[in-house]
Amino acid sequence: MKNYDVIVIGAGNGGLAAAATCAKEGLSTLLLERHNIPGGSASSFVRGRFEFEPSLHELAGVGAPDKSGQIEDMFSRMEGNVDWATHDSTFRLVVPAKEGDKDAFLNENGVMVTVDARMPVGFEAFSKKLDEIVPGSYESSMAAFDLSTRMFKALDALDNPVQLPGSLKDIPDIMRMVSHNMKDSLDALGMPKKAQDIFNTYWCYLGSPASQLDFLYYLAMLHSYVKDGTGIPKLRSHEMSLALDEVIRRHGGDIWYNSEVTKVIMKNGKPVGVQINGEKEVYGKYFICNSSPNRVWSDLFEKKDIPGKQIKMLNARKIACSLTTVYLGMNKTKEELGIKDYSVFIAPDSDSDKQYEAAQNFFSGYCIINCLNEIIPDCTPEGTSQLFLTTMTFGDVMKDIRPQDYKKFKTKVAKDMIETCEKALNISITPYIEEIEIALPPTFARYLNTPHGTPYGYMLEKWDSMIPRTVQFIQDQPFSNFFFCGATQERGDGYGCAYFSGEKAGGLVVKALKKEGK
Repeated sequence: MKNYDVIVIGAGNGGLAAAATCAKEGLSTLLLERHNIPGGSASSFVRGRFEFEPSLHELAGVGAPDKSGQIEDMFSRMEGNVDWATHDSTFRLVVPAKEGDKDAFLNENGVMVTVDARMPVGFEAFSKKLDEIVPGSYESSMAAFDLSTRMFKALDALDNPVQLPGSLKDIPDIMRMVSHNMKDSLDALGMPKKAQDIFNTYWCYLGSPASQLDFLYYLAMLHSYVKDGTGIPKLRSHEMSLALDEVIRRHGGDIWYNSEVTKVIMKNGKPVGVQINGEKEVYGKYFICNSSPNRVWSDLFEKKDIPGKQIKMLNARKIACSLTTVYLGMNKTKEELGIKDYSVFIAPDSDSDKQYEAAQNFFSGYCIINCLNEIIPDCTPEGTSQLFLTTMTFGDVMKDIRPQDYKKFKTKVAKDMIETCEKALNISITPYIEEIEIALPPTFARYLNTPHGTPYGYMLEKWDSMIPRTVQFIQDQPFSNFFFCGATQERGDGYGCAYFSGEKAGGLVVKALKKEGK
């Protein structure tokens, strides 16, 4: 039996990036995946004549047509070829008015709203638009983006622990940002409350509201979205998965699909191999795991072999949000439907903390509606379009739903989400639905094998946000030859974050083996 330099568990985004990084550097690499295709969330599925994107809303850091961004640069480093489609806008936030709202107005759709913000790309343009909506917010917005621009130098340093002490002395602003949340920081910059609510619209992509969300981390994400706009592979996110699959194979790596790791084999207190599908055993020197630590420690290890610190970490952390998504194949074009934006956030209240509080129940009226045809016009047959609607929840919101009521329940949720979008945008969706698929948390749980089906890992709280996780990354790994990657790690959820974590874990293994003389 071949003994591999590195065995990667799980072909999700992080696992693919880790395996590609290792294989490209000449390590004998094995990637194991329980499904029959790579990608995890980065895949696609077909219903009727529509091919749907399961989860990617938009990818920040792709870059502009004439200039590559962080994501495109990362794929270039890993030698993955992806044909990108880019979009020169960020988001539209619509908050329908409630009865008695004094600041309500009629928007372009003929709907009474308290907020209707369509935000452009570019720091200057974004800040000017914010100031147009909320006078007096321009300077504070530009000050925030100035901090984010300088902050990226510090983030690069933090990912190289050897350089950490000297680097932080050169970037004092990083220390001021680390210990503060979005609300306190924007207050300190003098940003008006209504402008803060618009500025914080992307909070849901990180899963923590403004009062809990790390200022530096959110700013890093918003910076990436506003700097160059958004992008998505022309063949959907599965194009990225297949590109990295090809890189791994081209460099001599092995990929075994339909191969679920059912046990980690230990010897002298360290992992030495894995058992596959309850039978076959394969051995290696290093291991990178793209699975949820909750699942890994409960299913793959004997209790006596689990480091005590890992149990403490699981007990201390909160499971992040779960998603419900409704996929719609429409027999009308987006123009016929009256859709003018790629990504619209519809919220019952503009305040992220109130949105978060409402999301403790199943559907609170918060919904994101995306139209892929806005970025990729020919992603559906001529005369058609596709939409996907997403909402989030926290905790085990399905615990009181009986199996016999599941179908009725998910149908009601989908109906409520569709009607929310119809009302907020004054459009008609229901009569033109040709195909519909509804994915509730149990759907994601079955596919992703994560608690409550969360794709986000753990909530990014003040004590457990990006900077503490990054500084503690090595110390938080369970064994000297076993690293985690993916959404549970330092940068949390997000395609780019997952790829980054896999590349980092792969790089650590490459470095370790080179030090050993490999």
